[in-house]
Amino acid sequence: MRPMDQITGKEQKNHVILHYLMNQEMKASWNGQVQTMTVLQEVPGGEEIILQWSEIWPIGEGSTIVLSKLLARYLELHCVFVKQLAPHKIQLRVEKVLIAKKERLNPRFSITEEGMVNVTNIVSSKTIIEANMFNIPTLVRVNFEDYRKRMMVRSGEAGTMDIFKSGMERKFDVVKSSQKILFIKDATSPESYKMDAEGFLNYEDDIEDNVDKLAFAARDKKIKSELILPILYKNELEEIIPIGYYWLQTKDKLISDDDLKFYQIQISEMIERIKDANLMTTVEKFPVIDLSTTGLKLRVSNSTLVETLPKQKGILLELVFKLQTPFRFFGKIAWAHKEESGDLLVGVEFSGKRTYAEKVRFEENIEIIKNNGRTAA
Repeated sequence: MRPMDQITGKEQKNHVILHYLMNQEMKASWNGQVQTMTVLQEVPGGEEIILQWSEIWPIGEGSTIVLSKLLARYLELHCVFVKQLAPHKIQLRVEKVLIAKKERLNPRFSITEEGMVNVTNIVSSKTIIEANMFNIPTLVRVNFEDYRKRMMVRSGEAGTMDIFKSGMERKFDVVKSSQKILFIKDATSPESYKMDAEGFLNYEDDIEDNVDKLAFAARDKKIKSELILPILYKNELEEIIPIGYYWLQTKDKLISDDDLKFYQIQISEMIERIKDANLMTTVEKFPVIDLSTTGLKLRVSNSTLVETLPKQKGILLELVFKLQTPFRFFGKIAWAHKEESGDLLVGVEFSGKRTYAEKVRFEENIEIIKNNGRTAA
């Protein structure tokens, strides 16, 4: 990664926006979500811009959105959400403008010989699974229903498995934000609302303190137990994302500790099944354009990857130097730019540790490229 220069002057910010970003598409990131937005205009007399977005995010005033684009140099706008002007128009205040310096901490070297360095066996996600999904992906929906039925065999009662949505009861919001389990073994007993175990919510402390009223209401509704299990998905960056929940209120029998363990095992199994079904491997070879010790730039022509890679945070890949054993890397997607030809240029930052032998061999290859090629801009 190269260091960034920050533009602070109002006139300089305006110059960058007006001369380089008008009617340009930019990658927008917020709360782990990514989409493309188009800069429509600058608000007169201020440091605010109006953009068009295709996907309506449930974003609140004051939230931060980062816009990025690769021009002659990589550029980022750090913005604050002001308001939504129309269903597909929003207004942002530009807080910071960052432009990559020409000097890199780790120089990139251009690959001058065709086929000398390629990337292959890219393992990526078919569908982006995130915390605030509006439409539940088919592979998630199918697994939710399958495992809900499996758990129904155990409980004898329907239960609900779904994604978190806006406007739900507070207890669901707390389960999502805390990523903890809500378990009330005996809903008719106030003491059951005061669980104090690691990984579990204490209803009285975390959600509502009038537990006597809740216990009375449960007796009135003939509810014996209640359970809300968060469904936690670990993405390619090892970030834990609460994508949904399993909710069970029983009326025939209490939920036992053994029942709870069974439901937890089922949820874990379901998550692994979703992850496996969501991965795809692309075996084509894609040329590396330039390379450094910390990352690379490659050209992708595969139509599926052209559409999916800009939305992803990271990929697994094999980096192949001509006539050598491949290097296996995990790479973060730093930026992506679609060219007029339809190809996608992708910046990848290497992540994870290498053995000493791998590090030495990799640096030897970088030295060969350095001597044969030239430094990239």
